Amino acid sequence: MRVLWIGFGQAGGKIVNSLMGMNRKLYDAIAINTEEADLDGLRNIPETVLIGRYALKGRGVGANIELAASIAEKALSQMMDQIDIRVRKFDPEAFWIAAGLGGGSGAGGSYVLANELNRVYRGIPVYGLGVVPSTTGMPTDKESLSLSNCLKSFELWSHYFNNILLVDNQQFEQNNVTRESVEQMYNRANEKLAMMLTTLLEAGEIRPSPQEVFSSSEIKATLGMIGDISTIGYCSETIKLRSQPWRKGIDPGTHELESIIERSVSESALTFPCDVTGARSASLVVHGRPEHLYTQAISRGRTRLEQLASVSKVRYGDYPDRKTNQLAAITLISGIQDMSRLDRMRTRVEELAWEPAVASEPYADGVPEVSPV
Repeated sequence: MRVLWIGFGQAGGKIVNSLMGMNRKLYDAIAINTEEADLDGLRNIPETVLIGRYALKGRGVGANIELAASIAEKALSQMMDQIDIRVRKFDPEAFWIAAGLGGGSGAGGSYVLANELNRVYRGIPVYGLGVVPSTTGMPTDKESLSLSNCLKSFELWSHYFNNILLVDNQQFEQNNVTRESVEQMYNRANEKLAMMLTTLLEAGEIRPSPQEVFSSSEIKATLGMIGDISTIGYCSETIKLRSQPWRKGIDPGTHELESIIERSVSESALTFPCDVTGARSASLVVHGRPEHLYTQAISRGRTRLEQLASVSKVRYGDYPDRKTNQLAAITLISGIQDMSRLDRMRTRVEELAWEPAVASEPYADGVPEVSPV
């Protein structure tokens, strides 16, 4: 599937930079930001656009999504001129805007741009990739702003994108990793996300063609209608290779592959944690060496996914790869109903709003202090 990626804001730019590093033939890309420094280092992205140069002096919007939306409105012609050049050159099958939902530039500017893309390019779907922020270790004032921005921008996005793929940064945190910096964690998360998406999107583009081709039309049919929310599940196992007897791994068989497919929709395996029951649609791509893609295991795995997600049919494609030492399942679930993660965020925002009020009370236990006479 040929995708024109638009990285809007710092988080979106870094994700798209990782995606372009995976496949330059399948993707084209633009990075947009109000912060000039955040555009530096995006070496894989052929075009960068700084908006609000004169109003903001390249200093960003400071996590103000209303200001970001206003700047984006004024810069629409600037952004669309650059996008139009890429469209005529690349002829994309879809636009995909990636941005952090808890920030400013991407959270506020993306839906403005999505609305204009839908108006101008009516035949090309506009998808969103929204990153839900991790607030681990944040001071309470910054946590409150980040979560509030996320909830507000998510509500705005839901009206303008054909589909929103949610990615929760907390899913990529590793409690047992003690010497990983924040930058290293985000780089690892971006690389893993880029790998999952690229495997899914290039499955139908490989040559020679696989037995079960997973075309771009299957992806579009899965992503479906405006307002749908999606998540991607991924599970893999390293396999034992005769050429590398010293390496650990599994002896692949039908039961192992069936288990990998089923585990790809467990809550811990999803980019956005949720119960997939009641989803509108689902697709599966199985990636591995041709001799390990067992028909019976895949058939059983698909049936199990249909039961777990309560969908009538799971679209399917295989991705034979003689160079890999992994056996993996990538599952795209769209039209998810479980938004409990966002509900917990709303509860946390309310708690944070209440905490300062409680702290400012003259007495916390309800008993007034008596001044000595």
